[in-house]
Amino acid sequence: MNLLFCFDDKYEQHFIVALTSVLLNNRIPIKVYLITNHISSQLKQTLDKLIESYEIDIHINFIDEKYIGDLKVSHHASLANYFRLFVDNLLPTEIDKILYLDSDLVVNGSLEGLYNLNIEQYYIAARGGITRNQKKRLDLQSDYYFSSGVMLINLQSWRKNKIGQQAIEFVKNNPNKIKLWDQDALNKIIDGNFLLLDKKWNSLVDLYEGMSEVNDKSIIIHFVGSLKPWHGWCTNPQKDFYWSYLRQSLYSHVHPEYPTSFKQIVAAIKSYKKTFLKI
Repeated sequence: MNLLFCFDDKYEQHFIVALTSVLLNNRIPIKVYLITNHISSQLKQTLDKLIESYEIDIHINFIDEKYIGDLKVSHHASLANYFRLFVDNLLPTEIDKILYLDSDLVVNGSLEGLYNLNIEQYYIAARGGITRNQKKRLDLQSDYYFSSGVMLINLQSWRKNKIGQQAIEFVKNNPNKIKLWDQDALNKIIDGNFLLLDKKWNSLVDLYEGMSEVNDKSIIIHFVGSLKPWHGWCTNPQKDFYWSYLRQSLYSHVHPEYPTSFKQIVAAIKSYKKTFLKI
């Protein structure tokens, strides 16, 4: 099984939690490919220990942000959102399929049912649905729009049709249309040519809004939105999915993050206020 994670230095801890959840629930040979701009010495040591403990290979690919420095970012996003668009340039050409996972999720079961799907006729497999708003905003031909946080990628088709390169060009040329960064761009280029996944493979949790799709069938639990489970001001009990795996990881010593900037203080106040208003 080939897995892909893309992140920057701010998400090293959360990547380890996500990877730990994968390894605890998938005792099979796994090749993990990373696209990042930096690897700390602590993360390097952690990865070395995981290689000793599990049947995994880890391949690190570095990206220079100068190639994407002019791409649009906003809200809680960073340039790391665009790292996955370089998968065809940075990964070995012999890889024809890879499962991309965001780093703000946990895997709560076997991924083999997802990984073994036949996607020969598609660019990717992803969760999605019908949306008129996104269709109009991006001028899509298809009625369907997908989430890019979990994607089973057909790398042969991706490379042949230069999906990543086209997506980058779309962001550069249409910044006024971009609201959800790489996800918007990929939807524009792929335009409905994806296999629709069951929500169990990407069950969304918005901790701020109190929205959750998690049930007993959920395999991948994905924390979307700006409020994350590692934020000390998060009071939503579903943050425990994240903390349960963190406590089993090599980062088990860490504590919740607390506000260190005016922006975070404002976010914390809004979160507490929203919680108290529900009581």
